[in-house]
Amino acid sequence: MAQTPSEKMILGAQMSKEFLGEELLSSLRKDASNDIFAKASQEYIAEVCFSSYARPGLKFRERSLMNISMLTALNRGPELRIHITAGLHNGLSEEEICEACRHAMIYCGVPAGRDALAIASEVVNSQKNM
Repeated sequence: MAQTPSEKMILGAQMSKEFLGEELLSSLRKDASNDIFAKASQEYIAEVCFSSYARPGLKFRERSLMNISMLTALNRGPELRIHITAGLHNGLSEEEICEACRHAMIYCGVPAGRDALAIASEVVNSQKNM
């Protein structure tokens, strides 16, 4: 029997839709598995991660810049692709994304920054070709 979604789950779903944008969210859902593992991941991300995006103090643009930098530091390419796309949705310019990746090179190392710049280039160019 299906559980009733918690308030945090509902808030997280709303925040993910606003932060990621409908197009990206639909694409992620389309590509996701429909099994217990994917559902557990989706629930956790909505309840814990995206529900926190409703907190005051940071706008989506700022959260996007932070996410890009942190994901660069962690060398998390697939997640970085998602958040660069979200950053564009949240009003970041190509130059701002480029500078975030370049600035991360100072603290995260050149290889991590180069990977981030390459991923950003792929994402931005794929958006232009749509």
